[in-house]
Amino acid sequence: MTPQRNGTPTRTVVLGGGGTVGVAWQTGLLAGLREAGIELAGASAIVGTSAGALVGALLASGRDVTDALAILAAVGQKLDVDSMTAGSESFLNASRQAALAADPQQALRAVGAAVQQAPTTLTEADYLGLLDTFDGAAWPAGFRCTAIDTDTGEFVVWDEESGVPLLHAVAASCVVPMLFPPVTINGVRYMDGGLLNHLNATVAPPSDVVVVVSCHPIGTPGGVVDNTRAASDIRADAEVAQLRGTTRLIAVEPDFSDLGAPVNMLDPQIAGRALHIGKRQAEHEAATIRAAWDL
Repeated sequence: MTPQRNGTPTRTVVLGGGGTVGVAWQTGLLAGLREAGIELAGASAIVGTSAGALVGALLASGRDVTDALAILAAVGQKLDVDSMTAGSESFLNASRQAALAADPQQALRAVGAAVQQAPTTLTEADYLGLLDTFDGAAWPAGFRCTAIDTDTGEFVVWDEESGVPLLHAVAASCVVPMLFPPVTINGVRYMDGGLLNHLNATVAPPSDVVVVVSCHPIGTPGGVVDNTRAASDIRADAEVAQLRGTTRLIAVEPDFSDLGAPVNMLDPQIAGRALHIGKRQAEHEAATIRAAWDL
C-alpha cells in the first residue's frame, strides 16, 4: 500500500475512452453515484482518456458531469449517424493497425500522417467550438489527460504543470481519427489518447485506492485469454492486473447487454440508453465503491 498523504488515503479515478456511448454511460454512472452520496470529484487525482478526458475534466473541475450531455447534443447536430459510424470504423482500424504492429509508435506515425491529411466535416475551430464549455477554464488540480502526437506517434500526458489549455487538451484526447481534425497545441497536432490503450491506467500516480471506470469489458484476472479481444483491451487488462497487485482497486465496466452486440460506441442513437444503464449500475456499484472510497 502506498503512503498516505497527510494521514489521508490517496484516491485516484481513471476514466477510459469509449466514444459518445462511453461519455453517456460514464455520465450516468457518476451522476448516480453522486446521488448515492459518493462524490468521486474529491479524488486526489483523476485520469481521463478520450471520452474519459471529457467527463474527467468536468468531474475534476467540480462541474456537474451531466454538462457532457449538452456536448453530445451539439456533436449530434453537427454530424449525422453515418459519419459517426464511419468514425467508429476508422478508430477501430487505426487502433488495430497500431496495436498489431511490431513498432506501435511507427504505426501511430502512419495513422497520424493520415489523420493530418484526411478531410473532415468539421474544421479544427468548429471542433473546438463543440467543447467551448472548457474555453478559458482553469486546469483542475490533480487532473491528467492523454493524447498522441500525430508526427511522432508519441504518447503524451498533460497535467496542471504542462501549461496546455484545458480546452485543447480535452479536445485533443478525443480526436477520433478521420472523424475529427487533429488539435494543434504549440505547433504540434494531436489525436486520440486511447488508440493503443483505452484506459492508460498506469498514468495514475501511486494511490491507496484506485477506481477504474472502463467503457469496455475488463478481463478476469487469471481467466482464459480471449484472443478475439482487441489489442487495446488486452493492454488495458494488463494494466488493471498490475494495479490490483499494488493498490486497492475497484474496476467498473458497463453492462451493455441490453444494447446488443457489437456496440457501436459512436452511435448517438443509443447514448440515451447508455446514460440510463450507467445510472442503474450506480445503484449496484455504490456499496462496493463506498467501502473502498471511505477507507
